Amino acid sequence: MADSLQTLSLIVLCQAYKGGLVRQVNRQAVALKCLPFVEGAGLNVAFAPSGSGAVAENFAEGADVANYGSDTQASAILTWGQYRANFHVSGLAAAAAATSPTPEGNMKLWARNMQDSMSTLASLINGAVYTGAGTGTLLVGLDKAIGLANNTYATIDRTVSGNAYFRPNVFATAAPLTFDLIRSDLAAIYIAAGMRPDVAFVHPNVFNKIAALFDGVKQYQFQVVTARGPVSLDGSAGALNIDGCMFIEDKDATDGCIYYVNTNHVRVEYLPFDPGTVPGMSDEILDLFVDDGFGTTPLGVRLEMLAKTGDSEKATMKTYLQLVCDRPNACGKRSNIA
Repeated sequence: MADSLQTLSLIVLCQAYKGGLVRQVNRQAVALKCLPFVEGAGLNVAFAPSGSGAVAENFAEGADVANYGSDTQASAILTWGQYRANFHVSGLAAAAAATSPTPEGNMKLWARNMQDSMSTLASLINGAVYTGAGTGTLLVGLDKAIGLANNTYATIDRTVSGNAYFRPNVFATAAPLTFDLIRSDLAAIYIAAGMRPDVAFVHPNVFNKIAALFDGVKQYQFQVVTARGPVSLDGSAGALNIDGCMFIEDKDATDGCIYYVNTNHVRVEYLPFDPGTVPGMSDEILDLFVDDGFGTTPLGVRLEMLAKTGDSEKATMKTYLQLVCDRPNACGKRSNIA
C-alpha cells in the first residue's frame, strides 16, 4: 500500500484567532473630548447675548444728565441636532458568537456592536462639530458659528450693524503660517473680546506646519486643560503651546484652517433622557456614555430596542444635541493658510 502523507490541507481543525478584534478605523473624536458638555432642556437651545449700549461719560460740575443707555439684549436660538447609529444581530450569529472561543471580541456580539456604533456615532458628530450645516436636524458647526461674520447664527443676523458684537474674528487673507501671524490672530481676538482662545483645533497637516515653526525645539503636550477640566490625549493626538493657546491636531478639522476656540464659551448641549417619562419603556431604553478612544464622553446617547420582526434583534443608538457658541467674538477662524 502506498504511503500517503496527511497534510494540513487534508485535516479539519478549529480556526483560532489570537486575541480580540483589531479595529482598523480611526474614529477618535478629539474636539468632543476637549469641549465641555452640559445638559440642555426643552424645545431648543436658547441663550441671551448682550451687546453694548450702556453710557458712561465725563461731566461738568452741576451739569444735568442728558444721556442715558442700557446694554442691548437679544434672543439666540438653536434647534436640536439629531444623530443615530443602528444595528441588528441575528439570533444565529449571537448564539454562534457566544459559543465560539475566538476571537474574544465577538464572544459578546451585542456589546461589541454597541461599542462600534457608539464610536462611529462619536466620530460622525466630531466631524459635524466643524462642518455641520445647521439645516434641518444637523449640528451648526464651527464653520458657521465662528467661521463667518456675515451670516445668521442662532437666529441673529450678523450683517446688521447693531449685531456687530455677535461676530467672530475671521481671518481669510491667504498668508504663510508664522508665529507672528498666529500671535496677530490671538491679539485680534483679545482686543475684540478681552480674552484669548485657550485651544485651537487644526488638521494634522496644519499641525505639522506649526510644529515646523519651532525649528526642532518643541515639546509635544499630551494633557491640556480646558473649561471641561484636564484632558489627557494619551499620545493619540499632539498639542503645542503658543502663548497659552494649545494647538491640538484633529483628523476632522478642515485642512488649511485654524479654529480658535474659547472653551468657556463653546460647549455641547445635549438632552438627557429619563426612562420614567416614557411609560413601559424603562427596560428598552438605556442611557450610555460614548468611548471615543480617549475615555467616556457624555453625549446623551441612549440605546433603544426596535420592534422584532424575525430572527434578529434590532436597536438604534440616538442622541439630541447641539454645538453652542454663546460668545463668537471670543473665538475665530483662520483659513487659506498658504
